[in-house]
Amino acid sequence: MSEISYLEAKELTLEDYEDFIEDEEFSPSQAIAATFEHSVLMMKKSHKVYVSVMINLSILSLKENFMPDYLLERQENLFKLEGLNEEEQSAYNWDINALNQLLSNQNFEIDKDEEYRLRVNMLLG
Repeated sequence: MSEISYLEAKELTLEDYEDFIEDEEFSPSQAIAATFEHSVLMMKKSHKVYVSVMINLSILSLKENFMPDYLLERQENLFKLEGLNEEEQSAYNWDINALNQLLSNQNFEIDKDEEYRLRVNMLLG
């Protein structure tokens, strides 16, 4: 099986999030956490997938005016993807710009949960 592309990881992230919202009737905060946990194994296998999931979960949460602390503290590591094909690079650049714009608006609350943050650290190793 070949590595999942940036775009495939993005699409899976968005689909999972929407499924948790629509099918499970999760709140945006619950859907972000559930999507994160559903993606952990793929994220641990590929930096490209890790970056895609983390960027897109960050964008989704910021659009809802919150950001989980475990996403916020990992923002520095999201700007280091190389070797993408042209289509992936374009999507990555667009996502980074959207994320930076949402972060610079500072129109969000930081969702702090020390226990869950520790769980995230354990899951990501």
